[in-house]
Amino acid sequence: MSRRFAALRSFQTDLKNILPNPLLELQRASQSRGICDKDGYRLTGAPWGFQLAEVTSQNRPKVRTIGFQRVSEHGIDYLLLKKKRVAKDDWIALSYTEGIYPPPPGQTCEQWRAEGVVAEIDVENVLDTAPMGSFAQILAVARRERSVKGQPNDERNSLCEGQDKDSFIDEVAVLKAELENGNVDIGEIQEAVQVCRLMPSRMELMVSGGIWERFEYVRLDEEGNEW
Repeated sequence: MSRRFAALRSFQTDLKNILPNPLLELQRASQSRGICDKDGYRLTGAPWGFQLAEVTSQNRPKVRTIGFQRVSEHGIDYLLLKKKRVAKDDWIALSYTEGIYPPPPGQTCEQWRAEGVVAEIDVENVLDTAPMGSFAQILAVARRERSVKGQPNDERNSLCEGQDKDSFIDEVAVLKAELENGNVDIGEIQEAVQVCRLMPSRMELMVSGGIWERFEYVRLDEEGNEW
């Protein structure tokens, strides 16, 4: 049985006109599907998420779902709660699926994969375009974490593990309104929010059909845009 979501629309990938730069192809395709604007910034309310895989400091794998903020020739930008500084040689990978599977007759779906190093960029790069709800929830968590420092473990767990969910939802709503009205200091945002950019060295595009068509891209120059 097909899994169909209201946010998903069917499409047909034009295999003959795929761009040689995979980041620009992902940007172009996402714009054509009403997910991002011409500069690759996520449109308000657009469902645009991917699975992020990384290795923790304990050398264990970690996978989570993250929202795209922007795709450009420079890389793939996303938001996190700031926990630690990103090391220059941190490697991550992502997987992103777009479309309905199985697709209707004559239509396609796509899976993108990317791997490479990640860097931290200034929060002001996405401040005007990232969903206020994303900022608000991250800021609410950061405020709570600051408020429970030094408290016994059971009190910290009570505040940070959702036992008072209703009050937390209220806090996020208040913060969202404050952000929309410009009443949150940029310093607090920079302290709580981490904007990361994946700069892939290798990407893959899989397109459904009679067989899955596979396109592999390898960056020729680590600092350049040639693939």
